[in-house]
Amino acid sequence: MTVPTCRRFFLLLCALAGSRGVALGQSSEQRQALGVFRDSLATVDDAAALADLEKALIVEARRDRDSAMVHLRLGLIALRLGDLGERKHYNDAASEFQWATTLQPTWPYGWFGLGLAELGVGDSEVSMVAGLQSMLGKDALTRSANAFARSAEVDPSFVVGLVELSNTALKQLVNTRMDVALAALRRASRTPAARHPDVLLARARVEREGGSADSALVAADALVAMLPNDAAALLEQAQARFLLGRSDGAGVWYRGLGLADGPTLALFRRDLALIMADSTLGEFDAATPAQRVTLVHAFFDVRDRDDLHRAGQRLREHYDRIDYARRNFRLVSRNRQYDIQERYRSTQEEYDDRGIIYVRHGSPDRRLQHNVPGIEANESWLYRRDAGDLIFHFVARQDVQDYRLVESLFDILGFNATMQARDSGDVNAFIETEALVRSRESLSPLYAKMLVSGRGGGAMLQIEERAAGKKAIAEGTSTDSWPLRFRRQLEATVFVAAAGADSLGPNLQLAFAVPGSALAPDASADGLVHEFRLRATVLDDKNATVATLDTIRRFQTATPVPPAEMMLALSTIRVPAGTLTIRASLEHGRAGLVSRRDTVHVSSPLSPSLTLSDLVIGARSVRLFWISPQGDTTWINPLARFRRAEAMEVTFELSGVPAGTPYHTELKILRPSGGSLFSKLFRSSAALSVGFDGVHGGGLASIRRELSLDAVGPGEYLVEVTVSTADGRKETRTQAVTVVK
Repeated sequence: MTVPTCRRFFLLLCALAGSRGVALGQSSEQRQALGVFRDSLATVDDAAALADLEKALIVEARRDRDSAMVHLRLGLIALRLGDLGERKHYNDAASEFQWATTLQPTWPYGWFGLGLAELGVGDSEVSMVAGLQSMLGKDALTRSANAFARSAEVDPSFVVGLVELSNTALKQLVNTRMDVALAALRRASRTPAARHPDVLLARARVEREGGSADSALVAADALVAMLPNDAAALLEQAQARFLLGRSDGAGVWYRGLGLADGPTLALFRRDLALIMADSTLGEFDAATPAQRVTLVHAFFDVRDRDDLHRAGQRLREHYDRIDYARRNFRLVSRNRQYDIQERYRSTQEEYDDRGIIYVRHGSPDRRLQHNVPGIEANESWLYRRDAGDLIFHFVARQDVQDYRLVESLFDILGFNATMQARDSGDVNAFIETEALVRSRESLSPLYAKMLVSGRGGGAMLQIEERAAGKKAIAEGTSTDSWPLRFRRQLEATVFVAAAGADSLGPNLQLAFAVPGSALAPDASADGLVHEFRLRATVLDDKNATVATLDTIRRFQTATPVPPAEMMLALSTIRVPAGTLTIRASLEHGRAGLVSRRDTVHVSSPLSPSLTLSDLVIGARSVRLFWISPQGDTTWINPLARFRRAEAMEVTFELSGVPAGTPYHTELKILRPSGGSLFSKLFRSSAALSVGFDGVHGGGLASIRRELSLDAVGPGEYLVEVTVSTADGRKETRTQAVTVVK
């Protein structure tokens, strides 16, 4: 035996000698001695030395068979031997602890040790037997949780038992003893153990998992007050705030992230890994604490701005989704085996595939099932997206609580039925396929077409449907989203123009128009108050945010706005030159509108090349305008709808040519001949055409022309402006308008 090992055992034997007596109630000295003994064992890696100590104690146990302390020490030694790889010793430990609880049933340490031993014994390695154990509540986690619960029941102040009970309950996938852990923790609130940091942390976690976010926050707040720089405490405080819908959780979360290391850092990383790409996680792992916080901040800030949410909201939404997935999509077995049609193979062990999609994309817009005898449990989820809807199909083939992603709706029926549907081409050829497709008819026009397409067309549509499903899985499992949603759609128009540059640089003009019929004003002492929230995010060609807008506009009227009249407003956004993407939202009461992403080409007033701004078209009857630094008024009509009886005013900015340069302008109102907007530019006849010459004064020139629409009949048109110079340079801009009587 080595010298260090001898010293360890000298300490162990001292601990043994310190408390040989048997008492009716376990004293604090006895409990402390067992704690010291257990801690000392944790430092010993020599199994032979432990076996020698075990033999010595067995001799003592034979002399004093009714000494619970001796049996507890033997149980702790057997546990350590099991931890060192000799698993049969876990059964020995369980026997010793069981004996101790028989001798002293009111001592908590025996029940605590029995819980540890049950965890070591584990479940059967035969999956069928392990499944039966779980179903009957005989699995290792349930057995250990029961023992830990007993330790807390006999002594509510036994801290280590409370903590292990809580940790075990949190690990359980089935037969969860969360209610038992919660009851034990609440019972301990009347004992000194309630103020122990480990107990406060356990209570915060169990209360949160149990659905009591307010009680979780009370425990977390108390822990943070005690340990203000504890990362685990800050993480729990942040999560409780998130679940309560509070906006002050993000700052606490980021502070905890900066302080975290070891197991607590692993908890942060586990939550981020649900939506972060492997490359980003690699950067996270290599970063310093400060760099780590900056990296994650940027990750969530981009999502907040891009989807028009306030800073910190995407992080809060992430934890709301995790909480929902944990309650609704949690796996009951980590031993997942895949069918040939289940092409997506997740490495995630906590949630089924519905949980993976939910954490990334939130609640679906539509969720359908087809529950009939003979068909496995199934679901299809629809997410409406501007770039194309995403549809996901799930089937629970082996376990009703383990839904897997499949590429096609037909994969729900199994491999043979899928092949039959493909070979026949006609979904109506089989009752099962016809009923399944009909159940998803409202998800996509594709399924309605299948029902009436016949054999040849049906086969092609099945190929198309599978390709769409494959694409949805690839996108859905590698991206995340949180589009802004409102309770109802707001009837409104949002218009964007790259115009209105000044001495500080380019601008975007963002205008909106809301008809009186869509207004929902609030009453005030002075009349009616109409409040609008306008948000916008502008990205450059590298997808970096270059400008944001989040403003409240309020208008007051003495009487209601007539249904056909418009409420108008205009905001200016400072932007850099370049090809930019803008997305805006307008919110009024419970209604809202999110615009599609518009691409705008913003010219620099300092560009050496001939450049034109977007066309800004207005009329004096639509009282919306801005005034340039030179004092000129530019009228803008966001509806782009004009009456024939009034003049249309067209404004654009010209720059990029030296002072004194002659230029020629052709201004046309083109009558489209049909087709796409692009084709209209080339297959049109001019309803009105005017030309004029000018000499550029240098810098940025604002050019305005007023056009009479008397000769233009009602209809849709394109206003086209082309500016050319003598040296062959030419630029053209267009804007769609509608002319009415």
